[in-house]
Amino acid sequence: MDELDQLLTRARAAMPSWQVRALFLGASASTNTRLGPHHLLDRIFTDGLPGNSIQEANTAIQVLGMVWNGIQDDRMAGHVRLSTMALSSPPTHDELRAMAQRRHDEVLWFIRGIDAGGDDPIEFGPDGQDLLTKLGEASGFCEAYTRMLDKDSTADEQARIGAAQALGQLTATIENLMLDLTEITTRVRMEAIDALHERAASGAPTDDGAPPLRVQRVGRNEICPCGSGKKFKKCCGAPDRVQ
Repeated sequence: MDELDQLLTRARAAMPSWQVRALFLGASASTNTRLGPHHLLDRIFTDGLPGNSIQEANTAIQVLGMVWNGIQDDRMAGHVRLSTMALSSPPTHDELRAMAQRRHDEVLWFIRGIDAGGDDPIEFGPDGQDLLTKLGEASGFCEAYTRMLDKDSTADEQARIGAAQALGQLTATIENLMLDLTEITTRVRMEAIDALHERAASGAPTDDGAPPLRVQRVGRNEICPCGSGKKFKKCCGAPDRVQ
């Protein structure tokens, strides 16, 4: 995250890198196939892109694109990773409180990322809605844990070690909930793309009434027709990837 931190500092952005990452995690869980990092720039840079030249603006876009693509690579590998936080051994009270507060906030930014796609939770189905509820409960637990730490600022060393372990387990739970939700929304997204292909192939009218083009269906493991030499699923068939 060093390059992203430097970019955000240089641009005097209101958001630290961990918030950007949580926002991108949520946006990648949206069912909106057109949503990408460029749609989130105004949320990250309130005064516009950093720098005074096209080159500097392009650098900013490239850095954000690398973060976005890294999240997509993690997702394809079956992972969701929240920000890392270094703790002392044993952890201090302030470190534990900061970790609990960050996990709470990361869930909120994840939800904001989903909202950026304009999703209606009903599109996620019962399982997806249940996962959203569980994420909300996990966020509430983090908030309650923060209040508990405030009340017990004199906890001994063993208690603080136990708190760090509990927060580590909670982090893993949140990451798994986010991953499960992302898998559901990916399935919804792919079903929507398949339905669009089927409508186009059958000559059915599109939503705006215009006659669709007849397209040749490309298998996910076939070579992408754009000429990149990559498999379709790794290239144009991966709608979340920034080219």
